[in-house]
Amino acid sequence: MDNITLALAKKLANYAEELVAKEYGMKPFSVAICDKDGFLVLFNKLDGAKLLTINLTPNKAYTAVRMGVSTGDFLRRLQQENLNIAYFADDKFVGMPGGVPIYNDKQQVIGAVGIGGLKEDGEVAAKVAAVAVDLSCEKAG
Repeated sequence: MDNITLALAKKLANYAEELVAKEYGMKPFSVAICDKDGFLVLFNKLDGAKLLTINLTPNKAYTAVRMGVSTGDFLRRLQQENLNIAYFADDKFVGMPGGVPIYNDKQQVIGAVGIGGLKEDGEVAAKVAAVAVDLSCEKAG
């Protein structure tokens, strides 16, 4: 697989919901999955998730895929190099944890996941991205 599919995006979003329910107390959040070019494939805002996640969460996924690193790592780069985010000339870039690239079995970026509305956004996004290869190998149910 060289690009995220809607079927895989749905599996990842479902996994994110199950993960948050099981390990983080069923808190409301939003999840966004984008393809390898940064185009939104899926967005899901759970009931009660903060309204600001509607724009912010897809932008976390977009930033992660366009930069090829997690948004937490991107934030650290901004801080370490004393860079203004405007330097990158992309209004959709965000420097907040919660966006993580998704890799295929050949370690190529095929998309990204964004999580918003949780204190543990970056941690949840990393766990969701980590299962993408396994979920892509499952047959559609």
